[in-house]
Amino acid sequence: MALLVAGITLHILQTFTGLVFAEKQQQTLDGIIHQTVRLPLKQNLSEPTDVFSLEWRLIQKETARAILIYSPSSPSPYIPETFKDRVNFSRSTSELWLKSLQLSDEGLYELDVTMSDGKSRRSSVFLTVNVAVCKPHIEPVPAAPQVGGNVTLQCSVSEGNLVRYSWSRCGRPLSHGVNYQLSHNNSSLTLVNAQETNVGIYSCAVANRISRNQTDFVFTFCPTPASVTTQQDYIGYGGYPGYLGYIIIIVVCCRWKKQALQSSEDCDVIYENSHMKHKLSLTASTEVKIVSSKQASKRRGR
Repeated sequence: MALLVAGITLHILQTFTGLVFAEKQQQTLDGIIHQTVRLPLKQNLSEPTDVFSLEWRLIQKETARAILIYSPSSPSPYIPETFKDRVNFSRSTSELWLKSLQLSDEGLYELDVTMSDGKSRRSSVFLTVNVAVCKPHIEPVPAAPQVGGNVTLQCSVSEGNLVRYSWSRCGRPLSHGVNYQLSHNNSSLTLVNAQETNVGIYSCAVANRISRNQTDFVFTFCPTPASVTTQQDYIGYGGYPGYLGYIIIIVVCCRWKKQALQSSEDCDVIYENSHMKHKLSLTASTEVKIVSSKQASKRRGR
């Protein structure tokens, strides 16, 4: 029984120790591209006789590269050419500053200190190199959504890495379900069998370890071809010269036609009066001739 209790106790201690070690190994530092970062690992070198040597190294894909090797007995540390112009080192605390961060600098940084008695002390930190995310862009597919079809809203960023996507509508987060379907990385949202109730403002938020940004998208449906045709038949063509121009042309034409009719009526009256005047003149001359012939006959009778 005592052996069983001792075994359980030992197992618990080992588990606890492993968890503490895992937490230390999971220490993460978030760097920003093109900036300088101080790696939070150090060893007090106030008593150089206690330290034989130390080494800073970068581990990427199980491959280790030396960044700096230093011994208190040597005048200066050794720095490879690839890091020579980008590293600052403290001789008193062994801290390391890495300048002008690049994406290729991401990885596990390890400080290995060998003491004078031969014992080794090792600590590490994982460095992430981050690019701030820009304002995302949302594009609907299809571009002209119709009622009853599936509509996908695609969210993307032109700048940023390690991006996390999330969607919301009217401030409420959306998740994968019957009415909404999300892609594997949440970068696109699909409205299944979209209806008028889906009309609204949808937001895509993008974030990484150092930044966050968001874009709102007003979702609505495009009018159907039938409604567009009916509207065009009712309104008519709105191009050059425009509706106002057509009204002016119609008014001018009506006034011109009215004036033309009036002038033709005036011409007819003038023509008729002239005709009657001509007839009257002919009648008068005939009567004068008859009177003259009668008078001549009477004179001959006498």
